[in-house]
Amino acid sequence: MGAATKTFCFGITTVVIAYLYLRWQPDVLRKEADLNAIEQQMVDAWEKQIQYPKKPFSRLAVGTNGNIDLIVSGIELLNKLKQVPGKEHNHNRLASLRDLQESFSYFFKRGRAAERLFTDADLYKEVVKAVYTLEKVEQFIGGNAALMAKNAASLFPDVKIQFVGPVGPILQKLMPKAISIPESSIAKQDEFHLIMEYKVGQEWGSTKAPVATRFICSYDASNSEMTMLETFFNNLDAFKPDLILLSGLHMLESLEPEFFESRLAALIQGLDKVDARIPVHLEFASMMDKNFMRSILEKAMSKVTSLGLNEQELAFASIAMNGPHSDHLEMSEGQPVIHIMSDLIHWMLSTYGKSSKRPDSRLTRIHFHSLTYHIVSVHKDHWKNVKSATMAGTRVAGHQACDTKESNPHFVDLRIPLEFKLYSGDVQRKFDPHNPAFTWTMGEFYFVFSPVLVCKHPLKTVGLGDAISATGLMFSEFSP
Repeated sequence: MGAATKTFCFGITTVVIAYLYLRWQPDVLRKEADLNAIEQQMVDAWEKQIQYPKKPFSRLAVGTNGNIDLIVSGIELLNKLKQVPGKEHNHNRLASLRDLQESFSYFFKRGRAAERLFTDADLYKEVVKAVYTLEKVEQFIGGNAALMAKNAASLFPDVKIQFVGPVGPILQKLMPKAISIPESSIAKQDEFHLIMEYKVGQEWGSTKAPVATRFICSYDASNSEMTMLETFFNNLDAFKPDLILLSGLHMLESLEPEFFESRLAALIQGLDKVDARIPVHLEFASMMDKNFMRSILEKAMSKVTSLGLNEQELAFASIAMNGPHSDHLEMSEGQPVIHIMSDLIHWMLSTYGKSSKRPDSRLTRIHFHSLTYHIVSVHKDHWKNVKSATMAGTRVAGHQACDTKESNPHFVDLRIPLEFKLYSGDVQRKFDPHNPAFTWTMGEFYFVFSPVLVCKHPLKTVGLGDAISATGLMFSEFSP
């Protein structure tokens, strides 16, 4: 057979194989195309619809928790500590390695992020020592406040940022040079937090992780007592911020009730001195003590302007206060139900926020963020550009998790149901990727719902909430 004939036969064979593949695999190809299409439509919609605020914030004061995050594989660390899969139990505090294994297993099975404190300093030192024997250990900026400062600096380079928190030698080197750190905030030693990450589908015993997230643990003297709280407020007059971001309140949960109440009183005293024209955002984190949560809600919630939190924190607030859906929330697993979360947000704003019934409250905004969607609700007289801010927050979640600067529809998935209710009593809504954000009004409050394009193979799960909250605020406009 000649060379020309061979080439001809090879060409015909290739065409036939391609035809047969297309003939017998149309469903696979069509599904792939449709999947990419809906994500691409959302990316295109974001590009067209997200608008920068006309009067952006320019001076951002952030405090008060900061540390070094040691990021490791949670399962590899448990194996190194000679822990085996066993009982699942949600411990409020960790007093032993068994407590660590049981708490990790509890949240691993449910695919929920959580944070717990060790009660034994020496035991925690042994755990950290074991961390440094693993093949892969990463050191990053940690602490909600430090992460909000870092993310704001990278996303909004023209904004002047001051961070106050316990800044040790390693953290000082890692923080962006553009961030101002007062001398009074410098500490001799770093605090270390352990981020035990796991991937979707990863196995621990007979359980597979439903999502990629992490379990955080620590023993932290500086942050757990908010030692930089007074320093933070003392530096505000000289810096003159037009936006304040606070976090670290959850770290006080490990303290005795009397000491906690004294630190909460110090926080309230500092907040009372802040000019009402300057919005104050408080970022929540994982909490488990009902009395602790109840005290924050009743005494401090009306003193802040904005609140950021996830489904675990929002649900726990309702459980602690006997709010709506309490029975359902204690039994629920998996993706948070959209209309239930919006009901809780409305309950929280109606109960603690500024309204005709509570004119003295400063709380006018809640930014709820979960893995698959966000809801932002505001008092309609006090915030503008809310729709763009909500979409910007959902967009940055995918960027951060995939470690990309642009949205790539091939790297992400839409994971919300395509039909859903926005609140109890609502009709079923159909999702439109060309108009991905839904808006509605309930009384004095305006709501925006926006889905997240979830990163398929996340490179980093820690700090997403902090990047989301910082971005949502920086795209917002506040009217005192």
